Amino acid sequence: MKKCTTCGKEAHDFSKEEVMDCVPPLDVYQFGQYTIDRKYRMALYQNFPFYTAEEVVGSYLGYNPNFLSQEEWLEENE
Repeated sequence: MKKCTTCGKEAHDFSKEEVMDCVPPLDVYQFGQYTIDRKYRMALYQNFPFYTAEEVVGSYLGYNPNFLSQEEWLEENE
């Protein structure tokens, strides 16, 4: 059984659970209703590998003053 590296419990299904305080593995792109682009997720992770699910989704939505939203980032990196 895989374990969450943040809380030590059984690995979370971030697409179904609201586990906002844990750091998701890099290969997680689905956070509830939000699907994050693979390249955006990688860029965000390279800069902030310690981000919790809440911070990943917040960045995606544009609430992170230190990183572009996914929409802005994709436009800038096309």
